[in-house]
Amino acid sequence: MTDNGFPVVFPTIETARLILREIRQEDSIAIFKNFSDPEIGKWFFEEPLTEMEQVNQFLAEFDRDFAQKKGITWALTLKEGDSCIGTCGYGHVEFGDRGEIGFDLAKDHWGKGLMTEALQAIIDYGFKILNLSKVEAHSYTYNVRAIRLMEKLGFRLHHVEGDTSYLSLNAGPMIQT
Repeated sequence: MTDNGFPVVFPTIETARLILREIRQEDSIAIFKNFSDPEIGKWFFEEPLTEMEQVNQFLAEFDRDFAQKKGITWALTLKEGDSCIGTCGYGHVEFGDRGEIGFDLAKDHWGKGLMTEALQAIIDYGFKILNLSKVEAHSYTYNVRAIRLMEKLGFRLHHVEGDTSYLSLNAGPMIQT
């Protein structure tokens, strides 16, 4: 059920290997582990997170964005377990127009195609359910892995500003991997 296209109840998405579900308080430890890891945190923050309270602030922001119909952030879990291995979602949603994706994944799961699978699912959700005409993303220009992933999904470079690349994907058929 939706309210003007935005879900009223938090949506769960199932893919071949993943379940994307609402983030729970018990996921905060896994999220902290990701964002306090220098190899992951450097893509999001000037310094990796050092306090659990920082994660609690993110969780509150995710809840607030969903309640205000401005964003949806899912916990990524493998089907064979319910442990959070990363997150992905939309921020800055403008129903019927655009939404911006963001994502992170625990290092143990890099290189397995899991984020490609998750992002394909949420992009499809954005176009079909949120009625987006465009999905946007940005990344540090030197984050070659993230940019390559977005290009694999069909994103095109829109512009570069400083050390940030801005990419977008218009509604239409997705690239299958």
